[in-house]
Amino acid sequence: MGLQSPPISPPDADFESLVAVGQSAAQRSIAVIGDAWTLRVLRTVFRGKRRYGDFIKEFGVSRAVLTDRLNKLVEHEVLLRDTREGKHPEYRLTERGLDLWPLFLAMWVWESDWGTGQDQDTWAPDLPRRQVVHTGCGHPMRPQFKCLHCQQAVLPFETTAIDATAQADPQAFTAAPLAVAPAITSSFRRERQDALHNTSTLQAQRLVRVIGDRWNSAVVAAAFRAVRTFSGFEQALGIGPAQLSMRLAELQKLGILSTRTYAGSRMAYRLTKAGIALFPVTLELVRWGNRWYWPGTPAFTVQHLLCKNPLEARWHCGHCEAELVRETVRFA
Repeated sequence: MGLQSPPISPPDADFESLVAVGQSAAQRSIAVIGDAWTLRVLRTVFRGKRRYGDFIKEFGVSRAVLTDRLNKLVEHEVLLRDTREGKHPEYRLTERGLDLWPLFLAMWVWESDWGTGQDQDTWAPDLPRRQVVHTGCGHPMRPQFKCLHCQQAVLPFETTAIDATAQADPQAFTAAPLAVAPAITSSFRRERQDALHNTSTLQAQRLVRVIGDRWNSAVVAAAFRAVRTFSGFEQALGIGPAQLSMRLAELQKLGILSTRTYAGSRMAYRLTKAGIALFPVTLELVRWGNRWYWPGTPAFTVQHLLCKNPLEARWHCGHCEAELVRETVRFA
């Protein structure tokens, strides 16, 4: 089975307003890059492809869709359109765009554990590579996500989300665990391996459908902030009931959310283990949004409960434990 092109979601006009209103940093990031074709364009640019024809060749996107995504990335200052010396235009990453490399590293880790990007039947040139090499020590490695202050691994159960808007409104959401789930045991590894063997068209596009669909991403980000009910998602995201029903159903089908009935017929939505594994991806969306779309004091921060400091997480080499920087990470 060959890889199918990601479906193009109809534009949600009201979603674009998230950039202009007081929503979370993750939602602001999603409003800029939360689109399947946008993610594929950016991943291809990170691999050194810069011309319009390169993108067409890599993943067969239509010219109309490609032009739209490139224009938006230029508008949001993620890409720069370089037309020097009368050559064909080239698209280069700005400082803002280059700062997305930890997000793509987080996505690679999730794909390695829960995705099907390594299957030959579903692999394509612009999908995640099979190996990450730290050029500092020269070894293939699995990146590790650690707190900058205490150097401990960052786990969702040891963090708290803090919304700065609560200072102005005491009734506002102040703090909640970013995830509530059983401790990760050997069953986590078994479930991860089962996911790798249950290949279907939908499963093959799991991460693309979660991060590459703006509302799906927003629902997952809200779930990490302990939103559990249908009405809670409606209120937190300002999403219509029809759109929300569709997204919740798809995230269940993708194995990212599960449901539990309580109080008779009411449903609670919780992240599965595959959903919880998206935690570093969500944190990177928050970090990037805080840096580039919240000038001054971020409206949304995360506290690391182990050391009581505001969380600053960094990726480290799983072999030599050195902190990774963009120039020392190579996908093989």
